[in-house]
Amino acid sequence: MEFSKHQLDPTVIIIFGGSGDLNKRKLIPALYNLFLDKYLPDNFQVIGLGRTEFSDEDYRNMLREEVSQYSRRGITDDKVWNAFSQHIEYFIMDVMKKESFQQLDTKIGSLEDTWGVKANRLFYLSVAPQLFSTIATNLASTQACHDLECSRIVIEKPFGHDLESARELNKLLTELYDEKQIFRIDHYLGKETVQNILTFRFANTIFEPLWNRNYIDHVQITVAETVGVEGRGAYYEGSGALRDMVQNHVLQLVSMIAMEPPINLDADEIRNKKVDVLKAVRIMEEEEVDKYAIRAQYDKGWIKGKKAEGYTEEEGVDPESTTETYTAIKFNIDNWRWQDVPFYVRTGKRMGDKCSVITIQLRKPPHRAFTKDYNASREPNRIIINIQPDMGITIRFQAKRPGIYHILNPVEMVFDYQQSYDAEPPEAYEALLLDAIEGNAALFMRADQVEEAWKVVMPILDKWDKNGKHALPKYSSGSWGPQEADDLLKLEGHEWINPKATNVKETVIEENDQHPKKGITNLHIYENKDDLSYSAAELFVRKAREAVDSKGRFVVCLTGGSSPKGMYELLKQEPFINQVPWNKTYVFWGDERPVPIEDKDSNAGMSYQALLNDVPVPRDHIFPIHGELRADIAALQYEESLQEFFQGMSPRFDLILLGMGADGHTASLFPHVPFSHKSMTWVKEMWVEKMDTYRISLMPQLINQAECIAFMAFGEQKADALHEVLEGEYNPEEYPAQLIKPEDGELHWFVDHLAAAKLNKANS
Repeated sequence: MEFSKHQLDPTVIIIFGGSGDLNKRKLIPALYNLFLDKYLPDNFQVIGLGRTEFSDEDYRNMLREEVSQYSRRGITDDKVWNAFSQHIEYFIMDVMKKESFQQLDTKIGSLEDTWGVKANRLFYLSVAPQLFSTIATNLASTQACHDLECSRIVIEKPFGHDLESARELNKLLTELYDEKQIFRIDHYLGKETVQNILTFRFANTIFEPLWNRNYIDHVQITVAETVGVEGRGAYYEGSGALRDMVQNHVLQLVSMIAMEPPINLDADEIRNKKVDVLKAVRIMEEEEVDKYAIRAQYDKGWIKGKKAEGYTEEEGVDPESTTETYTAIKFNIDNWRWQDVPFYVRTGKRMGDKCSVITIQLRKPPHRAFTKDYNASREPNRIIINIQPDMGITIRFQAKRPGIYHILNPVEMVFDYQQSYDAEPPEAYEALLLDAIEGNAALFMRADQVEEAWKVVMPILDKWDKNGKHALPKYSSGSWGPQEADDLLKLEGHEWINPKATNVKETVIEENDQHPKKGITNLHIYENKDDLSYSAAELFVRKAREAVDSKGRFVVCLTGGSSPKGMYELLKQEPFINQVPWNKTYVFWGDERPVPIEDKDSNAGMSYQALLNDVPVPRDHIFPIHGELRADIAALQYEESLQEFFQGMSPRFDLILLGMGADGHTASLFPHVPFSHKSMTWVKEMWVEKMDTYRISLMPQLINQAECIAFMAFGEQKADALHEVLEGEYNPEEYPAQLIKPEDGELHWFVDHLAAAKLNKANS
């Protein structure tokens, strides 16, 4: 954890499970990188242990292939690998036989004789948990691990299956070894951003005074994976998300966020403070579990454009399984600093994206001096710690937007590892292995930490076991979990903060999925444009009703051109006209031509003629772009209109309607026409050379904040562009429609079979 200022002593690293996946994918690549960076001593040896027969040369060749695939350095260099591999050997061993351990001790002793010095001995148990006790006992029966200063034993998770088994394993280990020899590893604690939490909190006076119940409203921790059980169904059936992730990784993150300031970075000092947090976590009563601990299983769905099976359809999984693949829990910490501050944690497989993120949401200001509407919601300040895959820390606060009106909206200060440093951060196992070699246990769990974490989750596990075969809620693969998890936060007026969606081109799905998902491109293909328009009108109605039900108003952004005309004509007829809450609808436009509204080319004028003149939308709820003004003035005034309307909140439309041209343009974002990429620029005028005119358009950074975006495209003239936008290389300069990828919203494409003719998905 701390920078090593001294040359390491000679070291022997003995890896039980030397031919296993963890060693091949994590341990050896980590040691290779430490060797490259000259952190390992001159005299070191890695001994891989296993029952599979390998010659040293075959073993090294096998490891080289894995290192080239899994190391952050990529394909190994011949010269460097040859130098590193001379420090690797393989030893065939049966861990059930004590004499094998005597032979191992003799082998290590011969290395020490060659070096002429006593070596550090690191025994790494990269094996199934049921072998921990056997290996620890047989190892202790020799002299191999008797030196308290030089010998260490590293135990992988899971450390126990429940509190009782964890206590039994701790009892055995502490009878055989001194606690300072035992390194219980949790790779999450080796991640660069996790280690930076201590620095962020305790090396900066501007944050620690705010780090308490007086200023923090609540904390959210999300650890999400896109993978399922990946052929490990039989193992996962005996584990589940609570045991697999919450008991160790997630509660360790809670401890680091909530711990008191340490006096120094001594291992026991830091671990004492973390144990204090776990002891303060309120233990749930049986009747509280169903209210504050949600469990669910992933169902079939879509992950990055590929169909995914449900958990109970996976190999090795009981079709009637009640093992959770997702859990969301509200924890309370009963101490002076955190009383009444909820810690919401969630983890799951097959979720919308892979990420680990901690969000600290601060309380709202006690007095709103900067708003005319005292009922308007204000987006709160947040501190966001991204652990993976993007590493960094973001602070969100309010600032005044440029303009005549005194309008506030959130801006961000971002510390991003990739932008700030040229050096590539080490993998978690690199940091942890080096600490173990040095004997620094600060990032490893102590016996009492493990047991206190089990105490926190045991009431939940016991209640779930008591519930037996009760059906679990389901969540679609590719979503952010079940509705029950959203309801958990709504109990106290909160909502989950989901990360931004990934590139939409990777997440196109077919039209037959009945449950549109956030961050996924939902592709709807129809025989003709009449069916297309009808389905788009149904979406319009649904989004209008959902928005009014949840927020009291529906804010929609219309488009011009021929694409939406059929939908507009339907919306002013039965049954749709009576299904839309028009009196609570607010209308904006995505772009405009430089003409007055009376002109036949005006997007707003077309919308009035096709729809707005015939539906009861209050006229003061309609906000057209004034194309008759000079383009830069029209853009500035429209941005000010948005500022005033949204009153300091992020300008998030409930629905944005878009068309796409045969050249791949959308709104007034045309190929090879430069525009502002600044995050806080919402509206801009742009000179379109081929049209010899200015156009006014919303910027992608504003459009992508929408709850829902719907494209409409029909006709064979759109086929080439649609194929490139959805399935081609990412080239937004050539096909600007690729820029539209919602940060956390639904994206729908309503197309006819002519426009879809060249899509691989439509023809597969």
